[in-house]
Amino acid sequence: MKDLASIFASLVTHHVATPTRPLPDARPGMSWIWAANGIYKRGVSETLDLLIPVSTTQTVPGLAKLLPHVRFAPWPERLPGLLLTPLLEDAKRAAAGGIVLRPIEKQYFFVWRDTVRVVAPRGQDASAVHLRYTMPQSGPVLLDLHSHHGMAAYFSATDDRDDTGLSVSAVIGTIYTRPTIRCRLNVYGDRWEVPPLLIFDTLGPFVQGGLDAATDH
Repeated sequence: MKDLASIFASLVTHHVATPTRPLPDARPGMSWIWAANGIYKRGVSETLDLLIPVSTTQTVPGLAKLLPHVRFAPWPERLPGLLLTPLLEDAKRAAAGGIVLRPIEKQYFFVWRDTVRVVAPRGQDASAVHLRYTMPQSGPVLLDLHSHHGMAAYFSATDDRDDTGLSVSAVIGTIYTRPTIRCRLNVYGDRWEVPPLLIFDTLGPFVQGGLDAATDH
C-alpha cells in the first residue's frame, strides 16, 4: 500500500505554461503552474476545474499568460442566471422571530440533477448573522450561495474557514434595496474573487459588487 506521502505526491503536479501547452492535462488533483504573468493554482475534481492566480512574478518572456477560469464538468456553459430571480425572491422571504419577524440568512446550492437546479437545504439553523445547514444529498454541487439579507455582500472570516477545499462560492447582500452579488473560486486553501459573469450567463436582478478588492487569497 502506498504511504500518504506517495499518495499526496501523485495528486500534485508542477507545470510550466508554454504557448503550445499552457495548461497540463485536466486530471483530479492540484497543479502549480508557472505562467508569464505569475504563479497559478489549478484544482480539478470530477465536477470542477478551477484556475486562480496565487502570486505575481516578473514577466517571463516565452511563457503563456493565463487568466482565472471555472469549468463545470456536467455543464459546459456558464450557470443560468435566470435561476437568480426566484432565488432572490425566496431570500427576501426568509425571516424568523416572534411577533416581529426579522430577516435571516439563507443557504442555497446550485447542483447538477440532469440540469442545473437550485436547492435550499431543509431545517437550516439561521439568524441575521449566522448559518448552519446540511449539504445536498444528491447531485454534485456546482456552486454554493448564501444571502446576507440587508447587509452588504462580503465573504466573512467564517466563510474563509469553510472554503478550504475546491469550490465556487457566492454571497448576495442588500437584497431589499440594491441586490448585489460577489463570487469567488476556492482552490485548496487559496481564494480568488472573480466577476460574477465569469460564472453566470446573466446576473438577472443583481449587480456586481466588491471587485475593487478582488485579491482575496
